[in-house]
Amino acid sequence: MPRQFIKQHCGWLLTTLILSGCDVSINHMYTSVDKSRTYPTNGEQIYFTGRNQSGSQIIYRGGHMHAQMHLTACADCHGIRREGGQRMYPFFWLTAPPLTSDALFGTHDDDHDAYTLSSLKRAITAGVDPSGEQLDSTMPRWQMSESDLEDLVDYLAEGTLKTVKHEQ
Repeated sequence: MPRQFIKQHCGWLLTTLILSGCDVSINHMYTSVDKSRTYPTNGEQIYFTGRNQSGSQIIYRGGHMHAQMHLTACADCHGIRREGGQRMYPFFWLTAPPLTSDALFGTHDDDHDAYTLSSLKRAITAGVDPSGEQLDSTMPRWQMSESDLEDLVDYLAEGTLKTVKHEQ
């Protein structure tokens, strides 16, 4: 009886220890963004609230479990300063990448080229990176008007618009 008790409870103890050591606190999974606020540009409004400045919700397909259960926005995963690092519940080992201008349009050491404005649009709507590879399924595939998409991409490219390629 004592041996069975130990085996039964050892699993729970081990799971608790692993999870507590993996830093899966709720703070690393969701960014708290004030979605009732109005932002200066339509691109910022979409990034932070998932709505355009007219108040229309930007719809999406897929995404991680939190995105599927709640209305979400880019900032919920990629951060208020576009720094990335939010964990993708329930895939705690995955984190959202940064969306800073340097991270998107700068030199890349990973397996894909820097984004262009056109390839960034494809990443947002079709989940495809500049090399043509599918992004992780935790990235929602956003459906929005061309003008909303332009505004969002302009916001993400802020500060680099003069140097980013307009690939056709």
